Amino acid sequence: MDEKLLIAFIAVTAAAVVLQTMILAGMYASTRKMGKRMDALSTRMNDQVLPLVEKVRGMVDESAPKVQIVVHNLAETSTLVRTQARQIDEALTEIVGIARKQAGNAGLLAQRTIQRLDATAETVQHTVTSPMRHLTALVEGVAVGVGELVSGRKGRRTKTEPPDDMFV
Repeated sequence: MDEKLLIAFIAVTAAAVVLQTMILAGMYASTRKMGKRMDALSTRMNDQVLPLVEKVRGMVDESAPKVQIVVHNLAETSTLVRTQARQIDEALTEIVGIARKQAGNAGLLAQRTIQRLDATAETVQHTVTSPMRHLTALVEGVAVGVGELVSGRKGRRTKTEPPDDMFV
C-alpha cells in the first residue's frame, strides 16, 4: 500500500504542477496582451496627448504674464472703485446734511415769516382798519347829520312836496 500511496501522491503532485504551469501560461498570455495594450496606449499618448499638453503649457506660459496684468488691473480698479464709492458716500452724506440744515432753516424762516405776517396784520388792523372804521362812522354820522339838516330845511319850506329820492 505504500507504493500505491506513493504513486497517488506523485500523480496528484504531477497534476498540480501541470495545473500551475497552465495558470502561469495563462498569466503570461494575459500579461503579454496587457503589455501590447499598454504599448498601444503609450504610443497613442505620445502621439496625441503629449503634443496637446505641450501646446497647453505654451499657452499657459504665454498667458501667465497677461493674466497677472489683468489681475493687477482688477485690483487697481477695485481700489479705485472703493475710493470713488467712499468719496461719493461722503459727498452724499454732506449734501444730505446741508439739505437737512437748509430744510430746518427754511422751516424757521417760514415760521418767522408767518409770525411777522400775523403781527403785521394785527398792526394794520389796529393802526389802519380801526381808525378807518372810526373815520367811516364819523363820515357817515356827518353825512346823516348833513342829510337831516338839509332835509329838515326842505321840510320847512314845502311840507307838501315829497323828497326827490322818493320820486318814481
